[in-house]
Amino acid sequence: MNGVDLKGRVSLPAAFRQTIDIRSGSPKVASGLGRTLRMTFNAALKCIEVSDGLQIAETEEQMNAHAVRVSEQTGELVGDVLDRLEAETYPLMKDVNFDTAGRMVLPDRLRAKAQIGNDAFFVGRGRRFRIWSPEVLRAVAGGESGDVLEEMEDLLAKRKERG
Repeated sequence: MNGVDLKGRVSLPAAFRQTIDIRSGSPKVASGLGRTLRMTFNAALKCIEVSDGLQIAETEEQMNAHAVRVSEQTGELVGDVLDRLEAETYPLMKDVNFDTAGRMVLPDRLRAKAQIGNDAFFVGRGRRFRIWSPEVLRAVAGGESGDVLEEMEDLLAKRKERG
């Protein structure tokens, strides 16, 4: 659970930064993109979904391969297929950089869509992670497991105790 200031600044949790640093060492990650995150709004869950540089590269590889297959089957231009796939895969996509301390700014539109106010709850999801508003997460059926919800409530209670 991390605080969000009025300008949308928040810190990426240290454990997430460590994982991203390790994954960004892959030769698939373009030079200079190790601290770039791709954020999109998950309309079904009402949260922000985040991919790191390696996930971005892998998704783009898969989309390119799929676009080539569709092009071969339909005669449609690969670029047109890619444009459509990117629009479907990354609605409201924003690339965000974070510094060595993990500080970043959540894009206003994504923050508003996900209803993120003063608190942002980060949940690892393997290749991606999600950023939730605690209020929204409580309301979304099946958004995360019961254990994740309990952890969130514990973290909120500790924040409240500290003032």
